[in-house]
Amino acid sequence: MKTLVCSHCQTHVPIGANVCTGCGAEVVRGATRRERSRFGLLFVAGAVVLLVVALRAWQIGTGSTHLPQPNSEAALLLILGAIALLALAYITGKTTGRLFRRSQVRFFRTYRHQ
Repeated sequence: MKTLVCSHCQTHVPIGANVCTGCGAEVVRGATRRERSRFGLLFVAGAVVLLVVALRAWQIGTGSTHLPQPNSEAALLLILGAIALLALAYITGKTTGRLFRRSQVRFFRTYRHQ
């Protein structure tokens, strides 16, 4: 049976375990939730920059520096498109974050000092 070695206590842990039997460290395969969320937020930041550049290029291309009136259908489509772009960027970023460190197995231990 294959085992992993805990980096905190050097205990041999079975491959399918979620927690180290020696010290209680959590076994994490691939990226953590926080790392995946950071990837998603980085992609959203990139999408915001892309959206601003595209909107400015559209304004220059049409020769108008004004946005559509807030009560027009074009404004609604512009806002819904921006929301969809940001949501898609976040989902794509989280999926990319899942691929990051996908082959690594790491041990995380929380120390409680009193």
